[in-house]
Amino acid sequence: MNTAAIAPQFVHESEAQRQYARVRMPAKLFIKLDGTMMKFPVADVSAGGVSIHLGNESLRQGHVYNGRLVFKIDGFDFAVDVDFVPRNMGGQGDRCGCEFQNLGANEVSVLRYLITSFLSGELVSAGDVLNTLSRENFTKSRKGKTNQALGFFASARAMIVSLVAMGIGLIAVAFVGYQLWQIYFVTTAESAMVASENIPVRVPKDAKVTTLVEAGEQVEAGQAIATFDAPMLSYVNELVGNGNYTVEQIEELLGQSVRGTLTSPCDCKVLNLLPAEDQYMSKGEKLAVVAPTDASAHVIARFNFADGGELEEGQSVTLRLPGGDTQPGRIESLFVDSETPNQPGNSINALIQAEKPLPMESVGRPIGVTVDVFQLAAVEGLVDRVSGN
Repeated sequence: MNTAAIAPQFVHESEAQRQYARVRMPAKLFIKLDGTMMKFPVADVSAGGVSIHLGNESLRQGHVYNGRLVFKIDGFDFAVDVDFVPRNMGGQGDRCGCEFQNLGANEVSVLRYLITSFLSGELVSAGDVLNTLSRENFTKSRKGKTNQALGFFASARAMIVSLVAMGIGLIAVAFVGYQLWQIYFVTTAESAMVASENIPVRVPKDAKVTTLVEAGEQVEAGQAIATFDAPMLSYVNELVGNGNYTVEQIEELLGQSVRGTLTSPCDCKVLNLLPAEDQYMSKGEKLAVVAPTDASAHVIARFNFADGGELEEGQSVTLRLPGGDTQPGRIESLFVDSETPNQPGNSINALIQAEKPLPMESVGRPIGVTVDVFQLAAVEGLVDRVSGN
């Protein structure tokens, strides 16, 4: 087979001088010269330019011309409007090499598609051309990196933004670390309150009661806390039992009442009080709870039963008072809160003594109790024992 007789499809040139491969494919270039539309056969075409046969006509080199490049596609003519500049003349008699000018994205896409399809031997259809025109064939250029130094204000702003971001990151890390510490190394009481020695004040008889003081008030020994008005009916059984009264006397007594006063048993603070005004109360019902002013306050805390393995007597705790102040304390005793004797309970109660006396004003109020499982003192003791050995 003689391959020399086959016309090549590429025009090979130096890669440093040409960026687009030229392809010989059937096409016509129409140019309007002096008011007359002229048709020139295309020798070859590329995405960057076109080569035509001028015949007897001539073009000015370096002059911008408007033309229409027409291809035969799928039985119809497909035209691409182009602007071009003649760059070189002659070489093969009437041949002129032209360079495209200001081609749009659609024109470049169509030319590349036609050239690629022609080289690969694929059939070109109108639908493929329309599909090529409808899609995005170019990407945005990347922003180039510059080595230009930032000005003073830009550098200061960048430094401030960096410091703020670093500060926010440190705060986030500290918060996460604190939460993890609270979860794994701190045991918190389910509930706790400040308590002290207290004395209940109860109604002696079925009576209408009116209180004279308020909760939280300081009262002296013998001071009236409340008055009561009990019907004589509550004393009938006692009177009849003595056997010294007639029926008429008893009937007379039933219509009478006995008025009395409930007094404070000591110099006390009224912790709890059921406010009442002519309110009927049953015999033995608790009206108030008072605490001696010379009594010492302590803390009763309730922990989850599952945390019992992390608690022990003598262990240090942190007390958080209602005002937000904190002070250390120590567990004096632990006991299980069980409804049934000799049976496991659902919680563990701890009696806690504060290192500093708690104010009596805080008796009866809630308090926060936390226990650091990871005791620093225990670590120091372990280090001392290891170093001693």
